[in-house]
Amino acid sequence: MVPRMDPFAQRLFAESEVRAERIGAIARIVVSALLLGSLMLVVVGPARREGAMVHDQIVVAVATVSAYLLLGLAAFWLARPRLYRPWMSWALATFDVVFILVSLELGIRNTGMSANYAVTLPVVWLTPLVLAFGAMRYEPRLVGYVVLLLVGGIGYLTLSGAPAPPAGLVPLFQWPPNVMRMIMLLLAGLVLTIAVTRSRALLLRAIDETRRRDNLTRYLPPQIAGMVADADAGDIRRGWRQPAAVMFVDMRGFTRRAERMDPAALGCFTGAFRRRVAAVVEAHGGVIDKFIGDAVMVVFGLPSPTAADATRAVACGRTILASLADWSADRTAAGDDAVAAGIGIHWGEVFCGAVGDDGWLEFAVLGDTVNVAARLEEESKQAGLPLIVSEALLGAAGEAEADWTPLPPARLRGRRQPVRIFGAGG
Repeated sequence: MVPRMDPFAQRLFAESEVRAERIGAIARIVVSALLLGSLMLVVVGPARREGAMVHDQIVVAVATVSAYLLLGLAAFWLARPRLYRPWMSWALATFDVVFILVSLELGIRNTGMSANYAVTLPVVWLTPLVLAFGAMRYEPRLVGYVVLLLVGGIGYLTLSGAPAPPAGLVPLFQWPPNVMRMIMLLLAGLVLTIAVTRSRALLLRAIDETRRRDNLTRYLPPQIAGMVADADAGDIRRGWRQPAAVMFVDMRGFTRRAERMDPAALGCFTGAFRRRVAAVVEAHGGVIDKFIGDAVMVVFGLPSPTAADATRAVACGRTILASLADWSADRTAAGDDAVAAGIGIHWGEVFCGAVGDDGWLEFAVLGDTVNVAARLEEESKQAGLPLIVSEALLGAAGEAEADWTPLPPARLRGRRQPVRIFGAGG
């Protein structure tokens, strides 16, 4: 059974059909040109020494091949998105079969041979090409239609006469062997139809999977989207624990800025801020878990943790501050207000997985590590330093505490145990 297509898949298949018809048209033109060239080189010269019957045969052959060339040119012209219609594939496929059958009939008449010997005529060897045209369209019904036309038409022509001399070849062209030829052609067409059906089904599944992943990347970072798409739904819901570095970036003075800025201008400004942060995060291998207004939550360690996660988090924090400093300098030079941000980074174990109910699920990174990182970002306001990190992060990153400004252990809001923290100016 052929799977039903949604509008997205229908559009892709429609585009594919147009390209297939264009390729098929080019193939018709090339085949016609080669046949005409062969007739001129191989047949016309020697035929001058033959009688009028051979001359008539050549005229008919040239006219038939020329007609097929015109069909190819017409198909090439029609194979455009604005001109092409689905019914044209069926019409062109019918013309292909009619061309073969008419050529067979003319060959039988001009040679005077028995119809049983029609399968020996060169035009029969075009049947695989016609079947291939149907296969390119990924349309099993069209392939089946072409097979039935070919088997029916060739069968009718070749089984309508009695074998004629030479007597030594009569057994090869009687009804039984000709019927076997038709059966083999039918079986070949059946196998091709099945192959096209399977290819079409696989292509539809691939389109659906690609679109599903694309939809996920609209709402999830690409790294997480790929992980969610590949994993079992139950595993995602159960989640897992792992070490990770978590960073929060928050723009300073955003509330005051929002009060005096036009909403549209504020949206553009916030978008520019997010793009700058996202570019730095991507360059350092981090994953943006979410944007929270003017704040950004970043995780280092997804989709799988590495020994360099803490180091990359520290480097990313410093680079974000440097990038924002450059942007702020450009803005102040242009007469706009400056931009500043505070960053907090912590390292520890987190929970990763989907949270919610059957009606709404969200991939989340949760745990004490996330809470501490958020509080460290808040602490940067009190400390007057743009970058605050925990002792755990410095240890995981292999950073020397002497290179940082030690701060009093922080008793973070909502947490009992104090955290040793360190600061830097960017």
